Amino acid sequence: MSERNCGECTLCCKLMGVPELKKPAAKWCASCDQGKGCSIYEERPQSCRNFQCFWLMDENFPDEFRPDRIHALAAFNDVKDSCVLHVDPAKPRAMGSPEVQALTDALLKVYSKVFFLCGKESAMMQR
Repeated sequence: MSERNCGECTLCCKLMGVPELKKPAAKWCASCDQGKGCSIYEERPQSCRNFQCFWLMDENFPDEFRPDRIHALAAFNDVKDSCVLHVDPAKPRAMGSPEVQALTDALLKVYSKVFFLCGKESAMMQR
């Protein structure tokens, strides 16, 4: 288990869907106190309990890659040998930022494909 904690980052509360709450992806969760955390943390759904972004899981991710700083978070994917980079649709230019490019390059050293999701837009990069 990682020593890291989310701190002020609540981007997963916006970008990730929560089936138990019928919360769609790319919309803020009604239980999120933006920049502070979950108002129902102790009773949060199982999908929220199970989720960790790569930054939180891997202390080798530089601090500047914290999701709220780059407006994107990397997470596991159901497709073999791939991951997903969820980009905040309110910040679509983040996809072209040097930080997201550096993160993508690092992910492509581990995974053969990186899928990008930005609201309803999607793309894929592969090595």
